[in-house]
Amino acid sequence: MIKAISLDIDGTITHPDRRLSEEALRAIRLAESLGVPVMLVTGNSVPFAEAAAIFIGTSGPVIAEDGGALSLKGESTMRKRVFLTDMDEEWILWSELRKRHPEAVLSFSMPERKAGLVVFRTVPVEAVREIIEELGLNLVAVDSGFAIHIKKPWINKGEGIARACEYLSISPKEVAHVGDGENDLDAFRVVGYRVAIAQAPESVKEKADYVTQKPYGDGGAEAVMHILRKFGYLKE
Repeated sequence: MIKAISLDIDGTITHPDRRLSEEALRAIRLAESLGVPVMLVTGNSVPFAEAAAIFIGTSGPVIAEDGGALSLKGESTMRKRVFLTDMDEEWILWSELRKRHPEAVLSFSMPERKAGLVVFRTVPVEAVREIIEELGLNLVAVDSGFAIHIKKPWINKGEGIARACEYLSISPKEVAHVGDGENDLDAFRVVGYRVAIAQAPESVKEKADYVTQKPYGDGGAEAVMHILRKFGYLKE
């Protein structure tokens, strides 16, 4: 039985220009009203994800920085932030990357981040991976489609969801995850049900239990409604 829904943000509940889909917003709020907590799972920073959760109206834990950071609701309005790693090797990588590729640019959100680097796609991800291998760093570089995320191998959306489930006192197998990028594959490995948005790469669609007909945010709305119907929260 699915007891919670985890949702990627960019491209999953937004339009291509990153505006929130009104259809997705309605579907999320319907899920919450039916007692299904929604968790936002994103490569974005914690403050961004927290603000999104507040405005959208989700009640589940917030999973940010590709699973490297959690924001958990406390008994009051205060939230507890948990970071799962440090950034020692990431800054070594960044120093070498800048020497070889002066065009490399860090995301404007870096001052808020503590679990990994985010580099704009002004350099190819292959160049980043070559430097990681050459220096023998215990890092991975993942292209989310919006930016290159450089992090420890164990930092991923699946690990973040697993930690969040401990807070909710449920199993990751009781979560349905919805996403549109290769960084959602780690989430797919731990959850009980997987939905890919229409524009997702084939590698993501192949691992999905359901692929939406609609793309982007409208596909996210379709995904949430599909999950609610499939697992009995909504009658046909």
